[in-house]
This record gives sequence, C-alpha cells and structure tokens, in this order.
Amino acid sequence: PLRCSFCAERVVTGVYQKQNNPIRERDSGHLLDEIEWAAREYRLDHFKFSDATWNTSIEKVMAFCEEKIKRNFNLPWDANLHASFADKNMLKTMKAAGCQLINVGVESGSQKILNDMKKGLSVKKIKQVFRWAKELGLERRSFFLLGSPKETETDIRLTERLVEEIQPDVFGITILSPYPGTAHYDPKTMKEYDWTFADEYSNPYWETKYFSNAEIKSWQGYLTDKFASSLSWHNRLIKENPNLLEQVG
Repeated sequence: PLRCSFCAERVVTGVYQKQNNPIRERDSGHLLDEIEWAAREYRLDHFKFSDATWNTSIEKVMAFCEEKIKRNFNLPWDANLHASFADKNMLKTMKAAGCQLINVGVESGSQKILNDMKKGLSVKKIKQVFRWAKELGLERRSFFLLGSPKETETDIRLTERLVEEIQPDVFGITILSPYPGTAHYDPKTMKEYDWTFADEYSNPYWETKYFSNAEIKSWQGYLTDKFASSLSWHNRLIKENPNLLEQVG
C-alpha cells in the first residue's frame, strides 16, 4: 500500500511490482511463538519490527499486542511506524505490550513535498502522532529526507519548524538517493554513476534545480548540528550508559 517515490524497497523485493496483494501477513500467535523461541535460544533482551508495513493494518497490530499481553511476554521492543496508519489507541496498546519507541519516517515538514513524495501523509497527522506518543511515554525517533526535486529553502525551513514543534528524541536526516528503478532515477544522466559509493547519508551525486550537491549537504549538516545534538538525546544516552563519560575520557 506504500508508494513513496524515493523508496527502493519496491524495486529490490520485486514482489511489490508482481502481485496485487504485496503484503504477506503472519498470524500473531505464530509470530509470537517465533519471537519467544528466539528470545530463549539467543537470550534476547529486545526485538524490533523493521518492516515498513508493520502498522498498515491496525487490526493486526492490536491482535499482536493483545496476544503478547495475554501471554505475559514482557520482552521490550520497538517498531517502524507509518504515521498515517496510527491512532492513539493503537499506540496505547503498543505501549502496554512493551513497546518502548517508534521510528517514524517523517521526511518533510512541507505538505507540498510530502504530496510530491506520494507519502500519503499529512503534516497535521505527523504532529498528532508525535503528541500522542509523547503523552504515552513512547520514545520518538524521526527520520527526514532532503533533496526532493521540488524542495526549496522555504520547504526546508518548514521541516526545521516541524522538528522544533514535534521535539523527537532522536533526529536523523538523509539525502535522496535515486537508485535505479526508483521514480527519480534517470538512466540518461545517471547511468555513469557508481552507486556503490552512494548512500542516503553521503550521496555524492544528487542535485536538484534548486540546490547543488554541496548545498544539499550543507543543509544536512546544519539540521544535523541543530537537532541531532539535542540535550534530550545526550541526557538520555548518559542516563542509559552511566559510565559513558568515563569511557570516552
């Protein structure tokens, strides 16, 4: 159900393009059986759902959480979360089932850019989800994306203001990487690029009508310095690792 223009997952898996129903859902009971086995076998102290489609079905999320609570299986966990499919009751149930944090791909504070990305998400809903999560005591990790073809300085400033408003615990920002097969890849102009040297953090190629590659990286550095070094993040890191300051000297 996800059609984000920047994402290579649909291309890499192939299944997204070949089937009308691309999601293979698993029974909550069987899934928990496997997690419980892995926890015993490998002495896990935490697990994570990295699936981009983890919460596209609220019913499935609720069923998993309710079964986990019923089993009194207290292993903490976190999950990727698409904000458009979230509601407060779902987040509350996730918290009750041991979820500690959510990882949210916000991407931009500009509705124009979110629409251009085909994100299927509104800025209003982003604000709601982060407010709910904060009220419930869930840690909030946010991820943003620079370099959409139509993104201007005005749009980046909207992103900056959104981060200030939603106050995520962890902030990350990457650069659009138009891998072959994605919407922004142009084989005529990009076929000579060595994509083994490009990732979302250090893309050396991408530029747009409005920004050179160096300018995009400059914006990335500016926003990273401003938000990724937040006091809340440092305070939490030190709280979780009391000997950290001694270790780093």
